[in-house]
Amino acid sequence: MAYAVILCGGSGTRLWPMSRRNFPKQFLKLYGDKSLLQETYLRNRDFFLPEQIFFVTNVGNAKNVEKQIREVEKDFTEKQIIIEPTARNTTGAIALSIKYLVDVVKISEADPILFLPSDHYIGDSEAYLKTLKHALGALGDFIGTIGIVPTRVHTGLGHIHKGAAKPDGSFSVLEFKEKPDAATAEKYMASGEYLWNSGMYLFNARTFFQELSTHAPLVAAFFTDDFQEVLEKYATVPSIAIDYAISEKSKKVIMFAGDFGWSDIGSFDVLADIVGHNPAARQVGIDSKNVYTYSSENRLIATIGVEDLIIVETKGSILVCKRGRSDDVKKMVEKLKENEEKEL
Repeated sequence: MAYAVILCGGSGTRLWPMSRRNFPKQFLKLYGDKSLLQETYLRNRDFFLPEQIFFVTNVGNAKNVEKQIREVEKDFTEKQIIIEPTARNTTGAIALSIKYLVDVVKISEADPILFLPSDHYIGDSEAYLKTLKHALGALGDFIGTIGIVPTRVHTGLGHIHKGAAKPDGSFSVLEFKEKPDAATAEKYMASGEYLWNSGMYLFNARTFFQELSTHAPLVAAFFTDDFQEVLEKYATVPSIAIDYAISEKSKKVIMFAGDFGWSDIGSFDVLADIVGHNPAARQVGIDSKNVYTYSSENRLIATIGVEDLIIVETKGSILVCKRGRSDDVKKMVEKLKENEEKEL
């Protein structure tokens, strides 16, 4: 039997002021009548049974997860929420989730588990589910990841250099690459040899802990005890992303190509490309173009003679940002932290 774990403990700082510390982006309704978390759950609900889907989040957002999933799944139980006592990056969250599934839920160490972020947009759910079925069927005892077939030059995402195709339709992985500069991204796109790193992983418990022990033994040492004991010492687990802990080092990584209208909603530029504008925003423009507006208070936003702007108005905060610079919202959040602004 296969299982899914949705990672939903992120803070979504690049979507401030829409995304806040106590209600980050995965709980927001950004392009429809469901939140990103609800969309993720329902999309995977078409493949997994409700009792096969779990969530890992932090103490502050556990109630948000419970409330939102119960809105779309009335029999949802809080036992399907795994709570990190403190954030320890993706490796810690994944390892803790696996310990919970094996020790508490009593799944087999050979059962495949899909780990996926809660804040992605997928335009073609049918193609996504087809990819998922293929990947879980061909996984075996490998560390699997889903690489996204690129549709344009992209400097905001990590890339994966694919190797030879295997008979089962997967690819070997030659190398994980950090976010490239524009010239490098152009070369990646032209070569046809690179896919975007989606952050979606699948493996079984046995393979994960074998590879963790080999490539990140200091982290693996924290997870040799049972689940409750792990919880007690979890705050001292080294904080490291799974890409650095395992993916970039392991010889057992394989990749499945995904082409299903995927987007990582990591910035306002990406969000604007997906939705065009927020239908709830009341905007009147004169000689204005390429302006994305959002108002949580349904206020009128009027623009004259401007272009390439992002204007976001929420209760207590207004953000004005040039299109193409929305990744820098994260820097603004850091500045707000330094100033101890309550609007965080």
